[in-house]
Amino acid sequence: MEISVLDKMARADSPLHLWDGRVKTVIFLGGIILSTAFQHWYFIAIVWMSSILLFSKLHLPWRNLWVRLYIPFGVAWLVFVSLLFTNGSHTLMVLNIGKLAFPVYIEGMQLGFLMLLRIMTAVTLGSLLSFSTPMIEILETLRLCKVPSIIIDLAAMMYRYVFILEETARSMRRAQLSRMGDQMSWLRQARDVGKVAGHVLIKSLDRSTRIYKAMLSRGYSETSTGAEFFTNSIPSADWKNGLLLASLLILLLSLDILT
Repeated sequence: MEISVLDKMARADSPLHLWDGRVKTVIFLGGIILSTAFQHWYFIAIVWMSSILLFSKLHLPWRNLWVRLYIPFGVAWLVFVSLLFTNGSHTLMVLNIGKLAFPVYIEGMQLGFLMLLRIMTAVTLGSLLSFSTPMIEILETLRLCKVPSIIIDLAAMMYRYVFILEETARSMRRAQLSRMGDQMSWLRQARDVGKVAGHVLIKSLDRSTRIYKAMLSRGYSETSTGAEFFTNSIPSADWKNGLLLASLLILLLSLDILT
């Protein structure tokens, strides 16, 4: 996915897109943090279902969300399966594979399911934020929240150039395939993929060095400050929506603690 595509999606005209970026960034990042703090799965499920419902209001293809969730779901599933067999003391059942016996623990199933929901909720909220808010607004909101400037600058550069690295890797892969690279043995293909990855890393290191030197030549330093990005105040309607969502998140957290 190119940066222009993401920028186009983040500048659509749905109601959620029209919210002030500062409000959305604080609310969604707060939701990600709180989703990792909930101890009961049904409160996390409420936040997840609410985020999916909000995505339906973006008027974007559902495929955009499914693609974002595909890899995290695989990671979450691996975490879930690993916890089934390694965490707990009360055995739910025993899986016999040949001469090996693998006990499935109740505590592992509960914790694994909780971790799975946390991962999926965090990724969905992050995707919702990136689809509805330009990256520059997210980063400048973090700057207003007193996140160190060096972190903001690094994040901005990573966001800007990761797409170039992706395109470079894709071009090298196409060149490899055009030379019948997919007809070789699996071991040779794995070695060639490693070579492509190595060349991409070398190019990225060289490019990052040249960019940093160019920034220094233009007077950049860690204490450099630019003009304020946000020049207008947050609309009252966005304040109300933000306070409402924040209150709901705090209410869920309170109920989770008291339950």
